[in-house]
Amino acid sequence: MIDSTSDTPEAGPPGDGYLQIDHLAIAVRDLEQAIVFYRDVLGFTLMRRLVTRGRSTGMISAEMEFNGIRFVLCQGTEQASQVSRLIDEYGPGVAHVAMRVNDVCSTVNDLSARGMAFDTNVIEGPGLRQAFTTRCDNSGLSFEFIQRDSGQEGFVDTNVEQLFHQLEAKGAF
Repeated sequence: MIDSTSDTPEAGPPGDGYLQIDHLAIAVRDLEQAIVFYRDVLGFTLMRRLVTRGRSTGMISAEMEFNGIRFVLCQGTEQASQVSRLIDEYGPGVAHVAMRVNDVCSTVNDLSARGMAFDTNVIEGPGLRQAFTTRCDNSGLSFEFIQRDSGQEGFVDTNVEQLFHQLEAKGAF
């Protein structure tokens, strides 16, 4: 039972708050099957495909979008990849929720002070800054905090590669 009479004040969002959900990353077993479902059943548009290689593992992904709603479908390329390990541990489904913020560094600092653990440093690329939390043992979710400069709506290949390398080095998924 949750005690709703607690004297502990709610902390509120970090920094200047969350602007919106930027995207949801979905771990899938079969990327082609997922693309067909999101495109042909749900009506999303396939915006881009991406192949990411780490030092020893990889991932294939597809960005799907409709009316500002964005899903990034992700499939591991081998059993040892982060996405494959995530599916083994938690099953397919939401891998992370990406929250758009005005200042990733401030958000990371505020959340770290509250006890949030991060699997990555702030990853910086042209017009895009991101950081990823450690996966929650209770929900299986990870959060991404993302800051986009004006006009930057896609994903920067170098950022995705940095993310993959940092997760691989940490053994995170």
